[in-house]
Amino acid sequence: MCFSDRGFVFLSMPKAGSTVLQKHFARHAMILFRQPPGMKHMSAVTFEATMAPWLERYGQPRASYETMCLVRHPLERAVSWWRYRSRPEAQGQPNWTGDIGFAEFADRLVSGEVPLGTSSNFVTDNDGTVIVDRMYRYEHLAAATAWMAERLGITAPVLEPANVSPARDVEMDAATRARLEAHYAKDLAIYEQAI
Repeated sequence: MCFSDRGFVFLSMPKAGSTVLQKHFARHAMILFRQPPGMKHMSAVTFEATMAPWLERYGQPRASYETMCLVRHPLERAVSWWRYRSRPEAQGQPNWTGDIGFAEFADRLVSGEVPLGTSSNFVTDNDGTVIVDRMYRYEHLAAATAWMAERLGITAPVLEPANVSPARDVEMDAATRARLEAHYAKDLAIYEQAI
């Protein structure tokens, strides 16, 4: 969601609260990408390469606004993907997870069999430098909402859940946790940098 006329652009990281924010802030956006997912969830590198020059061409230089996003703890994000892909309407699709436990899903993530984008790939450049100006932790959604509302000069909305994954108990043993933490070491570092 582009609010560059109000000083910021919101980059929508998948499985990190972007749908609920879009639901409440879309009507205030100058530019809004809903579909396809690759445009809605464009990374910081893609934004800087494609959209920032376009905005500058139309009178909004990059120095005139901040980029922001929400960052979710990588293990919670993995659990959320596992739950999301287990929804009944996804049954029969190649990435359906309704028939596997979380440990098996984690093994597929680590092996690369299940390719999920990472937080670090979303917020960093090719050298691994964070290029998003402001990152909020997913659990600090209220603070991100308040910041956005203040920038827009509106009352912060009361957020209602959107795009909620099915409830599903997850068991994560110490070995699975350790494998995921090693796999997502860069993402964990990004998460620690977020406010």
